[in-house]
Amino acid sequence: MRNRRSLQRGAIAAAIGILVSIFGAGQARADDGSPPAPPLAQEQPPPAPQAPPPPGFHGGFAAPAAGPKVLPWREGEPVPPGYHPETRVRKGLVISGAIVFGTVYLFTAIGGGDAVYRGSPGYAALFVPCAGPFLTLATTKQDDLETMALVLDGLVQITGAALLLPGLFVPRTVLVRDDVSKPFVLPAPVALGPSSAGLGLVGRF
Repeated sequence: MRNRRSLQRGAIAAAIGILVSIFGAGQARADDGSPPAPPLAQEQPPPAPQAPPPPGFHGGFAAPAAGPKVLPWREGEPVPPGYHPETRVRKGLVISGAIVFGTVYLFTAIGGGDAVYRGSPGYAALFVPCAGPFLTLATTKQDDLETMALVLDGLVQITGAALLLPGLFVPRTVLVRDDVSKPFVLPAPVALGPSSAGLGLVGRF
């Protein structure tokens, strides 16, 4: 009888021990610091499509155009985006005309001044632009070689003036990129020597 009771008590103690072990293991797993299982992700609706930025804009700021700075244009033609019409001098004619006319007239005027200084007042007509060499033919006596040189001198001056004047007074209209600065011409003091100064022009074309 005592043996049976001892067995029952042993079985009960064993059962209690097993329950305590199971409960302790479960409690240890709960307290081991491992993060809980993440909840199931909810399905998010796809983002709404965004409208593309307008042409010429990037990040909210106007992007510089990628085309050439200046385009030829005729009145009545459409103006492409990123450009605007501007009136400008014909730079090619101005530069070439100034070089041709200025160089020849400078040497002609120097030669005329030297001749006047040496006692030939008839050569003072060489100070007149373009027409000066032809006037000198009537105010002086020359041989055939000098006559040919004066005629050629006058023709070259006329050619240079014919290029320079239309370039200055007959401007053209072109298309200029919006991010390109406009040309300007301003008077500015110019040093002519260590103790003298003058007035000149500076600008951007």
